[in-house]
Amino acid sequence: MPHDIDRLPTDDNTNGWSALLGPRQPRAPLQQDLSVDFLVIGAGYAGLAAARQLAAQEPHASIAVVDASVVGENASGRNSGFAIDLPHSSAPSDADVEAGRRVIRVNRFAVDALESLVAEHRIQCDWARRGRYHVAVTDAVAESALQPYVRNLQAWDEPYAYLDRDALRKRLGTSYYAAAVYTPGTRLLNPAALVRGLADSLPAQVQLFENTPVVEVELKGANPHVRTAQGRRIRAGRVVLTVNAYSQSFGVFRERQVPVLLFASLTHRLAPAQLARLGSEPVWGVTPAHGVAGSTVRLTADGRLMIRQGFEYSPELRTDDARRAEARAMNLELLRRRFPQLGAIELEHFWMGWLAVSHNHAPAFDQIGPQAWAASCCNGSGIVRHTAAGMLIADHALGHKNTLIDDFLVQGTANYIPPRPVRDVGVGLTLAWDMWRGKAEQ
Repeated sequence: MPHDIDRLPTDDNTNGWSALLGPRQPRAPLQQDLSVDFLVIGAGYAGLAAARQLAAQEPHASIAVVDASVVGENASGRNSGFAIDLPHSSAPSDADVEAGRRVIRVNRFAVDALESLVAEHRIQCDWARRGRYHVAVTDAVAESALQPYVRNLQAWDEPYAYLDRDALRKRLGTSYYAAAVYTPGTRLLNPAALVRGLADSLPAQVQLFENTPVVEVELKGANPHVRTAQGRRIRAGRVVLTVNAYSQSFGVFRERQVPVLLFASLTHRLAPAQLARLGSEPVWGVTPAHGVAGSTVRLTADGRLMIRQGFEYSPELRTDDARRAEARAMNLELLRRRFPQLGAIELEHFWMGWLAVSHNHAPAFDQIGPQAWAASCCNGSGIVRHTAAGMLIADHALGHKNTLIDDFLVQGTANYIPPRPVRDVGVGLTLAWDMWRGKAEQ
């Protein structure tokens, strides 16, 4: 029986990353009924990677990708622009040496794939290997989170540098952080530019339809099909669903993922005198050791500060103007705390975006019907993990054996969480407690 889509993404036209770019002409919406061998729903990192992988494996197949909005304007283009090669978490459980190495193997597989595409198609997205600083604001979190991460890195035989407050001041231009673990493999980039470039360089056999929301799906039967908001129907031999947090609107992974809302900002381009008051590193990226309360911060290639903060449960995938205003003010306050020497800094762009996390930090990745597959839950590492997920879910849909699928699922799949309203109470209390405990890490 067809399933009606009860929630669609909306573009509020605030994404700062895409605002920094020149105009792009979106692909036209679907104008007529269509039959294809493969349909991919969602044109983010996972969907584009799945389409490209299907085309590589099945060069004569017909493939369509539909997206509810414009490429680069939803979650894929709104993240912080980190392609991270290592496990994102500093949890002690990551010290399982072989499991950690399997995660690294998958992450570097995806990073290498992206790096090759950036070079091959000359995608101008400020792609650069700058590493990342995994930071703690307080000594307590440095001890509880950074020290276990160091032990993990040593077990994996990965290079790193442990930096104290003074070393960070010299490199980044701030004395705000007590300590950091620097690892060299992370790439920094403009995420909207990257995903645009990936979409605009798809193989010729892949048809991309933007501004084509799917409002009805039949994924449980042997003959999957969808209906778009324009009233057009697509019938497909096989369907791959890659819409991350919005998969719950499709009736998929409802009890296996938690939608989370975050807020981000970019400043005006800093003046030369302000840049001179920062550290020796011209481009850098900081991720927080306390993932819930902490803030992600970057100095971009064009001399702007970026901050992402505000980890909160968002089951309806919606917020309001009052919350936006509060979050914007907090973004600015947190930047000023870190860089008081810069004097007057103002935000030029402010936006929000959703991601999906699971209780056990594992991906949602499964066959969801006789001819349908889905991937979701990046758990905060969307560029790399969703690129890998898209390539691997495509292989899974084709029935191809790929040992990287086993590596990708080394932590299993996203486990069950109770339905609403029990979930709302449990997740709300857990996040409130984490935020209260980690308040000093903001």
